[in-house]
Amino acid sequence: MRHINTLENLLWITGTALKILLCAAIFYRRVYQRMPFFAAYAVLLVCEVVFVWTVYQIYGYTSRTAWYAYWTASGIVLLARGFVIAELCWITFRLYPGVWSLARRTLSLSAIALFVLASISAAMNSYWIVGLVETTQRGLELVGSIILLLALTFSVRYEAWKEPMEHRVLVGLTVYSIVEMLNHTFMSFVSTAYLSLWNSARIGVFDIAVGGWIYCLRKPLAISTSAPVLLTDTATTELLTELLNGMRELTDDLKKVGKAVWK
Repeated sequence: MRHINTLENLLWITGTALKILLCAAIFYRRVYQRMPFFAAYAVLLVCEVVFVWTVYQIYGYTSRTAWYAYWTASGIVLLARGFVIAELCWITFRLYPGVWSLARRTLSLSAIALFVLASISAAMNSYWIVGLVETTQRGLELVGSIILLLALTFSVRYEAWKEPMEHRVLVGLTVYSIVEMLNHTFMSFVSTAYLSLWNSARIGVFDIAVGGWIYCLRKPLAISTSAPVLLTDTATTELLTELLNGMRELTDDLKKVGKAVWK
């Protein structure tokens, strides 16, 4: 039977406090008026902690009820994060119709593919909720990492927006999604002796992101600046080609690194 160690307890307490502060700051600064899905995601993070902790206290950490509570809450929060990714893409690309049209189609097709794969995995798994959540999570981390990285590159290079809050959320979720993607990819290679430390580092990355969002909300939100000039269809096509070529080169480099490390 696995017990929660001191470091995990400390991270849990710190993470819970940060999530509560973030939720309070979001409502105090009325972030929900500009990013409703992100605000809902922050509320669900707090609800997840309270719900799972309550179940643990009543039924025990290793009980079947606690197991189902954890996976159910994780699935709901995961779905909310998917909506936040879509919201960030809309904020980034909404002033560029050609780019947003492609991004919207990519998000829609990815969501359908994930739903189908997760449903198949759930049907084939004796514990259907595990298959559903884990398959969805792996797919979301992979697709989300790529889409968020593209959105971040676009926003930095072409100044798709200048509001610090939206940009900070994009950076935080991009880094966290990449870490989660690497976690699902290389978890099987991590020694059992270092598994707890690995999980603690992964959780710490998210806590750092949450801390950055709270820091950004210490002051009132800046008023949105004037919209940039829209890209023409030709410029949009050239931009997308450039971004996709860059992502292809990055993927090739990562494959080479992976082969060098694991051969």
